[in-house]
Amino acid sequence: MHTRNIIQGPSEFQPVPQCSLGQHLYERLELHGGNVAQVNAVTGETRTFSEILKRSLSLADSLRTIGIRSGDALTILSENSLDFCLPVLAALYMGVACAPLNPTYTEREMMHALNISKPKVVFCSEATVQALENVAKELSFIKHIVVFGNIVCHRYIPFSTLVRDTSLCFKPVKVNPREQVACILCSSGTTGLPKGVMLTHSNILHSVNHLRDPTYGNLTSEITHLGLLPFFHAYAFIYQIGNFCAGSKCVVMPKFDEVLFLKAIQDHKVTRLTLVPPLLVFLAKHPMVSQYDLSSLTDIKCGAAPISREIQEQVTKRLGINNIRQGYGMTETTLASLMTPSGENKYGSSGIVVPSTEVKVIDVETGVALGPYQKGELCFKGPIIMKGYCGDNAATGETIDSEGWLHTGDIGYFDNDKYFFIVDRVKELIKYKGFQVPPAELEAVLLSHPKIKDAAVTSVPDVEAGELPLAYVVKQQGVSLTEEEVISFVAGLVSPQKRLRGGVRFVNAIPKTASGKILRRLLKDITVSKL
Repeated sequence: MHTRNIIQGPSEFQPVPQCSLGQHLYERLELHGGNVAQVNAVTGETRTFSEILKRSLSLADSLRTIGIRSGDALTILSENSLDFCLPVLAALYMGVACAPLNPTYTEREMMHALNISKPKVVFCSEATVQALENVAKELSFIKHIVVFGNIVCHRYIPFSTLVRDTSLCFKPVKVNPREQVACILCSSGTTGLPKGVMLTHSNILHSVNHLRDPTYGNLTSEITHLGLLPFFHAYAFIYQIGNFCAGSKCVVMPKFDEVLFLKAIQDHKVTRLTLVPPLLVFLAKHPMVSQYDLSSLTDIKCGAAPISREIQEQVTKRLGINNIRQGYGMTETTLASLMTPSGENKYGSSGIVVPSTEVKVIDVETGVALGPYQKGELCFKGPIIMKGYCGDNAATGETIDSEGWLHTGDIGYFDNDKYFFIVDRVKELIKYKGFQVPPAELEAVLLSHPKIKDAAVTSVPDVEAGELPLAYVVKQQGVSLTEEEVISFVAGLVSPQKRLRGGVRFVNAIPKTASGKILRRLLKDITVSKL
């Protein structure tokens, strides 16, 4: 194999624990003890590391009592809360796979996702319990529904009854960290509905080590982090585990609210933000930002999609923060596979490769590894690469080749300093506010409408959201159909980020190859030319 253009990351700054992730978290929570771990941004309620350890061990013991065992799965279907982490930790202690889901999923999406991980127990919020109950009737593998909050119903288990204050002797089980699945996170592929990414205990332990590395994440006990991004998403899910390991305080927000966002930073003296580009745009442009004291902020990490030099410079000037760093990763790489080092700044770059990881840029036609400034598909290899897609060996084989290289579907290049730049996507995912929106899923929804003969979905650029889904629709002959009807039909079947916010355009035909594949690039060119 030609290795000249394969770039290797440095060694780990400290040894990666060889135990289970549950065992490591148990030790770290015990170490940080009485320090405050979490603050509810709305109510001001706090929890220490000791309290979280005690409650999560109690929950693990209760789950064992109701028949949950190592190798099973549990799901969390909830907005961000102080309780969200407890089933996560309990699952990791038990050798159970944690499979969090987007609480805004429609019943159709929920059904698909639950059928991937097949959880025995689902933890949900009061806002999601009804939809879950409707779906669970058809899923025999769900044995228990546990509800956060104060809801009382004989059909569900109140969360409070599973968390006792008695002293427990529960200890994390031993597992093979390289093989045991710690979590199953949803990620959209190039076709159809989301896939379940299986991440092992070892995958996450390596990513947490990168977060704590002074050069890369520099996550320490001195940091107060704002937990705004949804905890079901890989970015926030792994970062929360990193906070527990590092002893960082997290101010938890249930959802984005402009005033609460700014007030939480000001009142709790938040030092670090992990954001997606639309929130950086908000900090750059919104007049409300100037009404709050955000001087406690020392650094901002931004991922999920590229940010422009203009926006980065505006935030730097407005807030006086020089340390705005981009990273790049996929759910399939656990967290970031590229990070901008602390104190460094190269506009437009996603950074350098993380420790213990290899990267190459390959020619999409020949597969040959390319040199500096040559654009090709990014491929990664190393201990942060997922175990595979749950129950889908075919999709796993299409993504990870026989030599262990994960093909990202993203086009980029590196410069002479080995900094990477992402410029395009081979995969056709739409990125709306950091969420992945697969065009093929929306096309399937559109084609289920009796008045639609054919459809294709692409995106239009948007300053705040990044990209907006746009549909091209061919109507059945002789029917009447409006843009509003199509938008409303889709909105009723998909979660909010997948709605056709870019609009609908009616066309006579969808351009396709001889084999029937949609020429999405041609559609995109038409879209851009008409803006």
